[in-house]
Amino acid sequence: MKNPKTLLFLVIVMIAGLLLSACQSTVVPTLSEEEMAQQVAGTRAAIATQNSIETLVARVTELSVQPTCPTCPTCPTPPTATQPAPTPITETTGEATETAAEVTQAPVEEATRCLQFDFLGDVNYPSGTIVAPGATFTKTWRVRNTGTCEWSAEFDLVLSGGEAFGTNKRADIKNTVYPGETVELSIPSLVAPQTPGTYYSYWMITAPDGARVGYGPEQQWGLGIQIEVRND
Repeated sequence: MKNPKTLLFLVIVMIAGLLLSACQSTVVPTLSEEEMAQQVAGTRAAIATQNSIETLVARVTELSVQPTCPTCPTCPTPPTATQPAPTPITETTGEATETAAEVTQAPVEEATRCLQFDFLGDVNYPSGTIVAPGATFTKTWRVRNTGTCEWSAEFDLVLSGGEAFGTNKRADIKNTVYPGETVELSIPSLVAPQTPGTYYSYWMITAPDGARVGYGPEQQWGLGIQIEVRND
């Protein structure tokens, strides 16, 4: 039989061994920096994967619970293009019958007038010229014969309105003026009034048959005289 002291020693050694092994199993080993970084990266990747999976699951769930579309209204049928009716054909001759609307003919341009002219400007005594009371002067204009008829010596300048300035209201056109020709027309021996003031006078061309013509859009304007009578 063994010694009791020896048995007690063996028991104490066994208990100590069990305690030591138990303590060693609960000790957490210290990780290196590299091992810790790998674990952190793995944890982040796992979390990101989990979030992606959760988002995908939520989207699939949302789509699965979408309300079904009711019967959609049908689109209106597009209008049928209207084809122009064919021109009817007569049975007897086989010729097309004319059904088109009546064609309106363009108006014929008015023929160029025989007697007309353009005013090109004042040669002297422009509007507002100061003339002494009782002074004698000659007024001259430059014009162009834009009509189709020539002006002969039988054509005159006649007063169409305003002051006569001491004339008999008529002045001769001395030279023949052909269509397209530019000429200066004058009224000599005009006499200014004695009373100071502003005076006007208008003159037109007259043909041997008595027809009168001026210039402007409707040949309605006479060649004008405007003077200021006063003593300076």
